Amino acid sequence: MHGTIKKPSKTRSAITNGTRLFSERLDLRTPRGKRFRDLVDAYTEALGRPSQITETERAFVRRVAFMQCQLEDMELDYMKTGVCGHEERLEYQRLANSQSRLMKKIGLLSATPGKRDDEDDDIDPLEYARRGGSRHSGRERLE
Repeated sequence: MHGTIKKPSKTRSAITNGTRLFSERLDLRTPRGKRFRDLVDAYTEALGRPSQITETERAFVRRVAFMQCQLEDMELDYMKTGVCGHEERLEYQRLANSQSRLMKKIGLLSATPGKRDDEDDDIDPLEYARRGGSRHSGRERLE
């Protein structure tokens, strides 16, 4: 207390460090826990830079993995019973659409398979404007 300045702690949480997925210590050795962890790892790796992933991307990856697990559980229920009511179909559709939008947002899903959305952005902005806002120099006529 005599002339010392209290410095803020520089330690980061286990979630931020990537050593844990949740604030509570959970046993992820269950089949569902393993699947969730595998999906998080796979989606993080698919982004191409696991060590440089931002906190926002990490949150989106976890949500996409959660939605995937939920969708797989719904598919399993359908396969077991063969019954899928109207509400279940709507919930499945909402989850699938939300997952797809999140995947596109972080670059896990692109319109062209095998190609990320930002790979086509090599055109000069001035050339783009000269073409009238089109990536193609002119339309080809079909004969």
